[in-house]
Amino acid sequence: MTVRKIGETAVPSLFKRVSLLIMAILFFVSVTAFAVPSVMYNVTIYDGDNTIVVTTAQRDAEKILESQGITVNEAYGDSVSFANFDGESDSVIIIKRGVKVSIVNFDGTTHTIHTSGTVRDAINLAGVKLAKGTALNFSADSLLEDGMVIEIYDIFNVNITADGKTVNKTISGKTVEHAVLAAGITLGENDFTKPALDSKLTEGASIEVFRVKLVERVADEEVEYGTDYEYSDSQYIDQRTLLKAGTKGAKTVVYEDCYVNGKLSTSTALSETIYKEPVNQLVRKGTKDRPVAIQTYPTSLPVGEPISEMANPEYLTLGTDGVPVSYSKIINAKATAYCIPGGITSTGKRAQTGYIAVDPKEIPYGTEMYIVSADGRYVYGYCIAADTGSYIYDVDWTVDLFMNSEQQCVNWGRRDIIIYVL
Repeated sequence: MTVRKIGETAVPSLFKRVSLLIMAILFFVSVTAFAVPSVMYNVTIYDGDNTIVVTTAQRDAEKILESQGITVNEAYGDSVSFANFDGESDSVIIIKRGVKVSIVNFDGTTHTIHTSGTVRDAINLAGVKLAKGTALNFSADSLLEDGMVIEIYDIFNVNITADGKTVNKTISGKTVEHAVLAAGITLGENDFTKPALDSKLTEGASIEVFRVKLVERVADEEVEYGTDYEYSDSQYIDQRTLLKAGTKGAKTVVYEDCYVNGKLSTSTALSETIYKEPVNQLVRKGTKDRPVAIQTYPTSLPVGEPISEMANPEYLTLGTDGVPVSYSKIINAKATAYCIPGGITSTGKRAQTGYIAVDPKEIPYGTEMYIVSADGRYVYGYCIAADTGSYIYDVDWTVDLFMNSEQQCVNWGRRDIIIYVL
C-alpha cells in the first residue's frame, strides 16, 4: 500500500505562484485606470470686484480662465497673479483690472493712464517725481478707482495765527483748509478763517483762525406801549391831547451771544415771552384844518440890496463896488419884469426870484449871471436863466426879471441893466 503526503500533487510550484500574483496585479491596475475618472477640485478666481468659483479637473490656469471667457488686457492696465495657483484644491487666481486715472500736477500738467493698484502705483507708472513733503488729495495707499483724479499739491510757506500764537509753516496743499490741518489746528463747528477755508493758497499767505463761542443769555426787558387815537373836530389837525398815559409791559428774552476770539460780536434774539402786557396810551387827534395864512409880498424895490432870493454860490466873490470880481463876459441889456406867483417856468422849475426869462438862443438855459441896474441903484443879484419871456426882442439883449409882486414889476418898469455872465 502506497501513502502520499497531503498536498504533494495539489500545491503548485513557487514560480507558478509568483507569476499568478504579478498577472493579478497588472489586471487590477489596468481595470482601475479605465474605471476611475480624473480628480476634480475648486479654483477661486478674484476678477476685480467679482469672485468666481470654478470646479474643474484642468491643471492649466490660463486654460481655466479661457474656459470662463475671462480675458486680461495689459494695454488697459489689467494684470493677473498665479502665485496662489498650484492645480490643487483651494487654488486662487487674482486678476487686477486696470482703471483710467488722471494725475494733475500743481503746475497744471496732467497725465492720464490705465493701471491697477494704489495711488502710489499710478504716480510711479506716470513717472512723476514727488518732492519731499508733497501731499496728495488721496492717501498714497488708496486703491485706484475708475475716473479718479489725483491732485499733487504745491509747497508753500504760510503764516497761521490761532489762539494768540502765530507760526510759520511749510506745507503742501491747495487751500487754506489744507494749511490749517497741516498745522495741527482743529476747528470747532462755528470757527472760521480769513481767508475762507476754500481759498487757494499763495506763497507767504497770512491765515487767521477765529474762534467762535455761542452763549445763551436770558434778559428781562421792557415792552414799549403803543398809541390809540380818538379823533375830534374841535381841535386842529396838528394838535394832540394825551387822554390816558400808557404803561410799559415786560418780557423775557433769550439771546444767543456770539463771541469771536473772546469778544462779543453779535447778539441774536432766539425767543421772547411777554409776562406783562403793555397798555397803550390814548391820544385825542384833531381833524380840523388850520386856516391858511395869506402870504404877502413886498411892493417896493430894495435899494442896493439883491432882489433875487437865491444865495450866492461859494465861487462868487463881490468887490467893494458890489459887482463880481470874476466873470466870463459883460452884456449891456434892457430888462422888464414879470410876476406869476406859484407858476412854473418853461424848464419845469417853480417860478421865484432868481429864475429869469431869456431868449435861449442868445442866453442858454442854465446860464448863471449877476445883474445890476445900469445906474447902480438896484441890484437884482445872482440868477439863472430858466424861463422864456412872453415877449423877447431881437435886439438889445432884453431879459425878463421875476419879481415877487405886480407892484414891484410896475416899480421896475423897463431899465437898462448890466449882466455879468459868471
